Amino acid sequence: MKTWEAVFSQSPVNEGYYNGDQLPQVRWAWPRSTWFQARLNQIREHERVGSLKTSRRLRDAGELRTM
Repeated sequence: MKTWEAVFSQSPVNEGYYNGDQLPQVRWAWPRSTWFQARLNQIREHERVGSLKTSRRLRDAGELRTM
């Protein structure tokens, strides 16, 4: 029997054995303070500074304005 056949034969629709209702309930949350989230924030902040059209962009980016 293939995997997909086993899944369908065990489903409650086909009067198969199903104990999903008795499984323990687990509360799950997204991970916090990960490297990926920090990197995403860094990229977003960089894009925000780069998209400014005024001289504020130069100050925020730490660049000096030449005369």
